[in-house]
Amino acid sequence: AGVAVQCDSGTSMQLPALQESVLSLAVREAVTNVVRHAQASTCRLRLEQQNGSCCLEIADDGRGFSSLEGNGLRGMRERVEMLGGTLERTNRSGTTLVITLPSKEVAAKNESGPK
Repeated sequence: AGVAVQCDSGTSMQLPALQESVLSLAVREAVTNVVRHAQASTCRLRLEQQNGSCCLEIADDGRGFSSLEGNGLRGMRERVEMLGGTLERTNRSGTTLVITLPSKEVAAKNESGPK
């Protein structure tokens, strides 16, 4: 697609299956948006643990976004919020998405929930 990709990960981390699934879907949707809409030449992905949370950042140097949130981003936000997380979207020199999920709380919910 002509987009250079840079992936950064601070450390290796184990994620609960549900959290891993939500982040995987978020990466897929975000990268699809970069390829289809951003007209970007680079895309950077960073995954790290910060203060008991898992933080995923996806940033491109494309043309930015409109203020409207399409179905893909809305679905991404709903899945993230379902796990007690947040999704922030900024428009500075491209688009940046920052997804933060509470690591400990998600693991505790999954372990104590119905089976």
